[in-house]
Amino acid sequence: MPNCPTCGAEIAEGDEFCKQCGTKVTGSPEDQTKDESTAEDEVKDAVVKRLDAIKNKDEGAVRTLIDERYTKFDDWPPYRRQEATEALQNEFEAFKVLSDYSYELKDFKANITGDLAIATFTLHYQGRMRNMSFDVTSRATSVLRRQDSAWKVVHEHLSRFPEEMRQQRQQRQQFSRRRFPF
Repeated sequence: MPNCPTCGAEIAEGDEFCKQCGTKVTGSPEDQTKDESTAEDEVKDAVVKRLDAIKNKDEGAVRTLIDERYTKFDDWPPYRRQEATEALQNEFEAFKVLSDYSYELKDFKANITGDLAIATFTLHYQGRMRNMSFDVTSRATSVLRRQDSAWKVVHEHLSRFPEEMRQQRQQRQQFSRRRFPF
Protein backbone atom coordinates (compact mmCIF):
# COMPACT_ATOMS: atom_id res chain seq x y z
CA MET A 1 0.00 0.00 0.00
CA PRO A 2 1.31 3.47 -0.82
CA ASN A 3 1.66 6.18 1.80
CA CYS A 4 0.40 9.76 1.80
CA PRO A 5 3.18 12.16 0.80
CA THR A 6 1.99 14.68 3.40
CA CYS A 7 1.22 12.72 6.58
CA GLY A 8 2.55 9.23 5.83
CA ALA A 9 -0.77 7.44 6.40
CA GLU A 10 -1.47 4.34 4.32
CA ILE A 11 -3.55 4.99 1.22
CA ALA A 12 -5.93 2.36 -0.14
CA GLU A 13 -5.79 1.63 -3.86
CA GLY A 14 -8.18 3.89 -5.75
CA ASP A 15 -8.41 6.57 -3.02
CA GLU A 16 -8.31 10.05 -4.50
CA PHE A 17 -7.63 11.79 -1.16
CA CYS A 18 -5.85 10.74 2.03
CA LYS A 19 -8.45 9.86 4.66
CA GLN A 20 -6.13 11.14 7.39
CA CYS A 21 -5.17 14.63 6.16
CA GLY A 22 -7.14 15.26 2.94
CA THR A 23 -4.16 15.55 0.58
CA LYS A 24 -4.95 14.65 -3.03
CA VAL A 25 -3.07 11.40 -3.70
CA THR A 26 -4.06 10.49 -7.27
CA GLY A 27 -1.95 11.37 -10.25
CA SER A 28 1.79 11.52 -10.57
CA PRO A 29 4.02 13.12 -7.91
CA GLU A 30 4.66 15.92 -10.41
CA ASP A 31 0.89 16.52 -10.75
CA GLN A 32 0.51 16.56 -6.96
CA THR A 33 3.36 19.08 -6.59
CA LYS A 34 1.80 21.24 -9.32
CA ASP A 35 -1.64 21.07 -7.62
CA GLU A 36 -0.11 22.01 -4.25
CA SER A 37 1.82 24.89 -5.84
CA THR A 38 -1.29 26.18 -7.61
CA ALA A 39 -3.33 25.97 -4.40
CA GLU A 40 -0.62 27.84 -2.46
CA ASP A 41 -0.60 30.55 -5.15
CA GLU A 42 -4.40 30.83 -4.87
CA VAL A 43 -4.20 31.15 -1.09
CA LYS A 44 -1.45 33.77 -1.34
CA ASP A 45 -3.53 35.66 -3.91
CA ALA A 46 -6.48 35.72 -1.46
CA VAL A 47 -4.22 37.03 1.34
CA VAL A 48 -2.77 39.72 -0.95
CA LYS A 49 -6.28 40.74 -2.07
CA ARG A 50 -7.24 41.05 1.60
CA LEU A 51 -4.22 43.29 2.29
CA ASP A 52 -4.88 45.32 -0.87
CA ALA A 53 -8.49 45.82 0.22
CA ILE A 54 -7.17 47.34 3.46
CA LYS A 55 -4.69 49.49 1.55
CA ASN A 56 -7.46 50.70 -0.75
CA LYS A 57 -9.95 51.10 2.12
CA ASP A 58 -12.38 48.96 0.14
CA GLU A 59 -15.07 47.74 2.54
CA GLY A 60 -16.85 45.78 -0.19
CA ALA A 61 -13.72 43.85 -1.13
CA VAL A 62 -12.99 43.15 2.55
CA ARG A 63 -16.48 41.70 3.02
CA THR A 64 -16.14 39.59 -0.14
CA LEU A 65 -12.87 38.05 1.06
CA ILE A 66 -13.96 36.93 4.52
CA ASP A 67 -16.02 33.98 5.69
CA GLU A 68 -19.26 34.60 7.58
CA ARG A 69 -17.65 33.00 10.66
CA TYR A 70 -14.65 35.33 10.54
CA THR A 71 -12.74 36.06 13.75
CA LYS A 72 -9.57 37.98 14.47
CA PHE A 73 -6.80 38.54 16.99
CA ASP A 74 -5.37 41.91 15.97
CA ASP A 75 -2.03 43.54 16.69
CA TRP A 76 -3.93 46.76 17.53
CA PRO A 77 -6.30 47.13 20.49
CA PRO A 78 -8.43 45.39 21.47
CA TYR A 79 -5.99 42.49 21.73
CA ARG A 80 -8.67 39.91 22.51
CA ARG A 81 -10.48 37.72 19.99
CA GLN A 82 -12.97 39.73 17.94
CA GLU A 83 -15.98 38.24 16.19
CA ALA A 84 -16.78 39.36 12.64
CA THR A 85 -19.06 42.28 13.47
CA GLU A 86 -16.66 43.89 15.94
CA ALA A 87 -13.53 43.17 13.88
CA LEU A 88 -15.02 44.70 10.74
CA GLN A 89 -16.40 47.69 12.62
CA ASN A 90 -12.95 48.39 14.08
CA GLU A 91 -11.29 47.95 10.69
CA PHE A 92 -13.74 50.20 8.85
CA GLU A 93 -13.46 52.89 11.56
CA ALA A 94 -9.68 52.81 11.09
CA PHE A 95 -10.17 53.36 7.33
CA LYS A 96 -11.50 56.84 8.17
CA VAL A 97 -8.20 57.93 9.75
CA LEU A 98 -5.72 55.78 7.80
CA SER A 99 -3.42 57.33 5.19
CA ASP A 100 -0.18 56.58 3.36
CA TYR A 101 -0.61 52.86 4.04
CA SER A 102 1.75 50.37 2.45
CA TYR A 103 2.73 46.81 3.27
CA GLU A 104 5.23 44.11 2.47
CA LEU A 105 4.50 40.42 2.83
CA LYS A 106 7.47 38.09 3.42
CA ASP A 107 8.17 34.42 4.10
CA PHE A 108 4.74 33.28 2.91
CA LYS A 109 3.93 29.61 3.41
CA ALA A 110 0.58 27.84 3.15
CA ASN A 111 -0.28 24.41 4.49
CA ILE A 112 -3.32 23.14 2.62
CA THR A 113 -5.49 20.22 3.57
CA GLY A 114 -8.49 19.78 1.32
CA ASP A 115 -10.58 22.96 1.53
CA LEU A 116 -8.69 24.38 4.51
CA ALA A 117 -5.48 26.43 4.36
CA ILE A 118 -3.26 27.83 7.08
CA ALA A 119 -1.09 30.64 5.75
CA THR A 120 1.80 32.04 7.76
CA PHE A 121 3.88 35.06 6.85
CA THR A 122 5.63 38.14 8.13
CA LEU A 123 3.80 41.39 7.50
CA HIS A 124 5.58 44.73 7.57
CA TYR A 125 3.22 47.66 7.23
CA GLN A 126 3.44 51.39 7.70
CA GLY A 127 1.40 54.51 7.30
CA ARG A 128 -0.33 57.21 9.27
CA MET A 129 -3.26 57.00 11.65
CA ARG A 130 -4.73 60.33 12.84
CA ASN A 131 -1.53 62.04 11.63
CA MET A 132 0.64 59.71 13.74
CA SER A 133 3.12 57.54 11.85
CA PHE A 134 3.34 53.82 12.48
CA ASP A 135 5.81 51.21 11.29
CA VAL A 136 4.91 47.67 12.38
CA THR A 137 6.29 44.22 11.73
CA SER A 138 4.04 41.33 12.75
CA ARG A 139 3.87 37.61 12.50
CA ALA A 140 0.61 36.67 10.83
CA THR A 141 -1.48 33.55 10.50
CA SER A 142 -4.54 33.41 8.28
CA VAL A 143 -6.89 30.45 8.20
CA LEU A 144 -8.80 30.22 4.94
CA ARG A 145 -11.55 27.97 3.65
CA ARG A 146 -12.26 27.24 -0.01
CA GLN A 147 -15.88 28.15 -0.86
CA ASP A 148 -17.17 27.79 -4.41
CA SER A 149 -13.59 27.78 -5.80
CA ALA A 150 -12.62 30.96 -3.88
CA TRP A 151 -10.59 31.18 -0.69
CA LYS A 152 -12.22 33.09 2.19
CA VAL A 153 -10.49 34.21 5.39
CA VAL A 154 -12.00 32.48 8.42
CA HIS A 155 -9.55 33.72 11.04
CA GLU A 156 -6.58 36.08 11.24
CA HIS A 157 -4.04 36.32 14.02
CA LEU A 158 -1.44 39.08 14.03
CA SER A 159 1.19 39.57 16.72
CA ARG A 160 3.87 42.20 16.60
CA PHE A 161 7.51 41.33 16.83
CA PRO A 162 8.95 42.69 20.04
CA GLU A 163 10.75 45.97 19.32
CA GLU A 164 14.11 44.52 20.38
CA MET A 165 13.79 41.71 17.86
CA ARG A 166 12.99 44.18 15.09
CA GLN A 167 15.99 46.34 15.96
CA GLN A 168 18.29 43.31 16.06
CA ARG A 169 17.00 42.15 12.68
CA GLN A 170 17.63 45.60 11.17
CA GLN A 171 21.16 45.62 12.58
CA ARG A 172 21.83 42.15 11.11
CA GLN A 173 20.50 43.30 7.73
CA GLN A 174 22.73 46.37 7.76
CA PHE A 175 25.72 44.26 8.79
CA SER A 176 25.10 41.69 6.04
CA ARG A 177 24.95 44.44 3.39
CA ARG A 178 28.46 45.68 4.16
CA ARG A 179 31.24 44.60 1.88
CA PHE A 180 34.50 43.64 3.48
CA PRO A 181 37.85 43.77 1.67
CA PHE A 182 38.87 40.28 2.83
